[in-house]
Amino acid sequence: MREKLVYEYLCKNHLGKANLIKNKDLRQIFNVNSDKTMRKIIQNIREDKQYPKLIGSISGISGGFYICTTREEVEETINNTKHRANQMFRTTKIMEWKSKIGGMNL
Repeated sequence: MREKLVYEYLCKNHLGKANLIKNKDLRQIFNVNSDKTMRKIIQNIREDKQYPKLIGSISGISGGFYICTTREEVEETINNTKHRANQMFRTTKIMEWKSKIGGMNL
């Protein structure tokens, strides 16, 4: 239910990267206590086909969430997600390697 409200709010008020809303401000509007919970809500929206518009995000101090309105914003969002996924995959491979050479091959 929160997902629908957040999605509709972003679609109405935060179109395009120039109109992003900071995570803490979005959390305050929807009475969400933690950053992690809000990120999960955004993830749920992104993964649910009933919400066709793509939510973009920028991390860091000047970051936040917005509805992508240009092809460039869509591509940037997809590329950023792919980059994070590749980093995580690389980290897991290093961890697996370390577990084998460190005598922890269970």
